[in-house]
Amino acid sequence: MSQSIATIKQFSFSARELPAKLLEHIHSGETGYWQHEFDQLADRQPSFYWHLGIGNGQILYSGNQIWSAQMLLRVAERYVPSIRNTAQVIETLRIKAQAEKLSAAQVFAMMKQSKIVTEAQLLAALRNKVLNDLDIYLLMGGGSAKFIAADIKNQWPVDGFSPIDLLDEAEQRQLQWTQLRQYVPSMKLCPVIDRAVMAKANLPDHQRQRIEKIAQSDQSLNLIAEGMAKDNLEVAQMFAKLGRIGLIKFQPPQKHTIATVMVIDDSPILLSQFNHWVSALGYVVTTCQDAKNAIAAIKKAKPSVIFIDINMPEISGFELVKQIRQQPDLRAIPLTILTGEQKLSNKWRAQWSGCEFLTKPLTTTGIGDFQVQLEELIPRLLNPAPVTVEAHNN
Repeated sequence: MSQSIATIKQFSFSARELPAKLLEHIHSGETGYWQHEFDQLADRQPSFYWHLGIGNGQILYSGNQIWSAQMLLRVAERYVPSIRNTAQVIETLRIKAQAEKLSAAQVFAMMKQSKIVTEAQLLAALRNKVLNDLDIYLLMGGGSAKFIAADIKNQWPVDGFSPIDLLDEAEQRQLQWTQLRQYVPSMKLCPVIDRAVMAKANLPDHQRQRIEKIAQSDQSLNLIAEGMAKDNLEVAQMFAKLGRIGLIKFQPPQKHTIATVMVIDDSPILLSQFNHWVSALGYVVTTCQDAKNAIAAIKKAKPSVIFIDINMPEISGFELVKQIRQQPDLRAIPLTILTGEQKLSNKWRAQWSGCEFLTKPLTTTGIGDFQVQLEELIPRLLNPAPVTVEAHNN
């Protein structure tokens, strides 16, 4: 009788040791997540984890959230430019996925049926997501990882990626990043034109205008890459060419006051939960439980973004939206309608009112998706017009 060998469920790793450890454990054939915690992020609140989804010896997914239909939509929007022309369809899918608890594979089948994305586009998007994450986490230093078994293979709309191929490519990308650092020190920096060099440069008008457009955005390279739906490395290479000839320099983003986010809801439980979720994202949170006093509370708090429940006693959410829009000093504040009623009619009415729309989590299993949506929505409300530019080789 052969002796059974217990599968290793956790491991520790030192700096630069992670790739070898991953190869060793991914080939076990198990299906689930390797959840990584890094020593240098151990004090971060809330706790930060990198999840690497695996199945049948393949890498399926990478992200700081567990895989879901919402994450599929988020990755597609980030890396597939054509998706952004179908915002209404995507939002309908997002609501339907949450209401009917659809898997990522089911949502992808609906996306293909609607002809808004192809399997090749999605495969490229997921692969880019993994590679961009490997660029970051393989150099994050030491830490520990534990395996979370989960039957996730059927939730994936693609077969996955060879870990050997991905980690080999990640190693080559690290070499390219090393060469770029002298011109592009960090993707967190903002590009700024060196006016003296620009004045002396003999550039065609279209190139000069393109550079002006990029540099006037006051956005970090990370945000510019997102606006272009491009791989971070590709964007860094483009800016390195400009940095190499001195046309572009880089500086930290301008420091802004931490944004205040306000939520108006008659439920003290929701207010407490919302405060916890949004504070964890780094924003100041203020709450109002009485819609009758909301206008005065808004003027006192001066929030940058407001979330409003639909169903409140005496004054409905849509009526409160109308009152806010009637105040000259408040009408420009971005508003988001909150509701537990998963109806498309509320979504359309919110759009007609010039508001975003967000469905409250009705169960504990929906909290993760809700947090993902908050993390994505609030920066978009604070910066409503991201720059999108075309990449050029010259």
